[in-house]
Amino acid sequence: MAYISCSIQQIRCSFTLFAIMFLVTFSVYNLNMRTDEEEDSINNLDRYSFTKKYEKTLYFSALIAYFFSLLFAMSHGSKAMLITSIPLICGILYSGMWIPKEFKYRRLKEILGIKNFVVAIAWALPSALLPTQFTSASESLASFVVGVYCFLSTFIGSAICDMRDIEGDAFSGVDTIPVVLGVQKSKTLLAALNLFIGLMVLMISIEYLSPIVTYLLAAGMVYNHLCIFSFDKVVETDFLCDMVVNGKYTILAVILYIGTNMMYRF
Repeated sequence: MAYISCSIQQIRCSFTLFAIMFLVTFSVYNLNMRTDEEEDSINNLDRYSFTKKYEKTLYFSALIAYFFSLLFAMSHGSKAMLITSIPLICGILYSGMWIPKEFKYRRLKEILGIKNFVVAIAWALPSALLPTQFTSASESLASFVVGVYCFLSTFIGSAICDMRDIEGDAFSGVDTIPVVLGVQKSKTLLAALNLFIGLMVLMISIEYLSPIVTYLLAAGMVYNHLCIFSFDKVVETDFLCDMVVNGKYTILAVILYIGTNMMYRF
């Protein structure tokens, strides 16, 4: 995500930026595993067994990782630290039982659609804004494009994983989009969002950004669509969610790297 963001915004890549994004991702996902134990005990027993066995190691590793991410960000100013803190703040609001007992819901993740919205915001804002803190460049239209695209892709990815986790979420009282709408209607909704928001981003890219960025965003839209409509057509949904969906940015980054080098060569 960091590499793609830097490329779209024409910002020089920074090892410190990559380290921050890696450490934040490692930390937030491990902390989230700790708060999602009830659902994982039904949805993904292998993962639950692993995280339970190494619970203390993973927990303290996650805390140390986030500490170092904030330490690295601090060298680039308070704004960089604030942006780096966004996934942690969203994670606490997302999984923590901070809503008063008088209300129907105790956690944001239990509210329909809010779960996916918070997760998407948590990754879209740092991806779009953090690279600008490592250069003299300010936020631009390219930053907006990165933010919207990362929001869309992360929203869709989290909803696809919710399709896999529908049984455990329903048991735990978490009203995800698939729990409420069912798998088929959820796929239709996600496909519509991908087309509507994706085409809007493509139109901006065609008008104001480089052709290689437009091709990348188009490839990302197609990738999203393939993930959506492949869900109930594959046996290994864990592989689809954990490798194909969550590994999307790695694949797109490779495509971008190859495409950029080919363009410069010719």
